[in-house]
Amino acid sequence: MGNACSNIITSNPADVILFVFALIVLAILVWCIWAFFYAIFLFIFSRWDDSKVKLAWNAIRYMIIWLFITVMLLFVAPTVLKVFRVPNPDNYSAKYIFVKVWNIINCVTTWISRVISDYPNNNPFEHDEYPLDLGETDWINSNAVYDL
Repeated sequence: MGNACSNIITSNPADVILFVFALIVLAILVWCIWAFFYAIFLFIFSRWDDSKVKLAWNAIRYMIIWLFITVMLLFVAPTVLKVFRVPNPDNYSAKYIFVKVWNIINCVTTWISRVISDYPNNNPFEHDEYPLDLGETDWINSNAVYDL
């Protein structure tokens, strides 16, 4: 995937632990964003139906709980790693985890932008074998044999 993804993960065990923490934080943040928009959707289209409003409040409640758990994970991770005698547990602080999250996001967005920008070069439908702009006379004059 190129330069943007070269620093995502290496064979260093410390980098693998940091990558796992970053994936957990990223998954929770994506879920919280989804839960927020889901709750907004439910509030807008609920017509004050009690069951839908309750679902929306539950989505907000769970979002706040998971954000709290994420913050606790970020600040407790170095202490837990000290208990398990992981070398240099301070390298797993919130700062380093968010740097790794940013690297993952940067890698994914770079890959998506590369796929989108290279699409005209890799379009499977733009091939000499499958011409899309044939006129009526081109179809008649082609070498195709039809059994009618």
